[in-house]
Amino acid sequence: MVSQIIGNDIIVDIQRSSACAACESKSVCLTLDTQTQQIRINNDNYNLKTGDTVNVVSERSYSMYAVILAFGIPVFLLMSTITILIEVFGINEGISALAAIVAVTVYYFIVHFFDYKIKTKIKFRIEKQFN
Repeated sequence: MVSQIIGNDIIVDIQRSSACAACESKSVCLTLDTQTQQIRINNDNYNLKTGDTVNVVSERSYSMYAVILAFGIPVFLLMSTITILIEVFGINEGISALAAIVAVTVYYFIVHFFDYKIKTKIKFRIEKQFN
C-alpha cells in the first residue's frame, strides 16, 4: 500500500505474506522484527495517491544480483579465506576461521558504504491493483 508520496518518490509499505508463517527459516530471518517494511520507489508517472494498493515487482536479473551480493560473494570470501590461510600459509583452523569472519565483516561494511550505488542498480516497479 502506498503510505506516502514525497516529491518524486513513493513510499510503499510491504506486508509480509502468509508464506513467512510456514517458512523454516523464519527464526533466523532478519525481517521478523516488523510486520511491514517500507521501500522507496522512484515515481515514474504511476499516478498513485496515498492509500492505493499496489504490487511491487523486481526484475529477475536484479533479484539474482542482490542474492549474489548478499550471499554468494560472502560465502565465496569465507571459504576462500579459510582455504588459502590453511593450505598456503599453514595457519591453524581457528585463526583461519576468525580471519574469514573478519573478511566477511569487512565486506559487509564495504557493501554498506556503497549502499547508494547498489540502490541505483536494483530497480523496482509498481503494478497498481484494481479491486
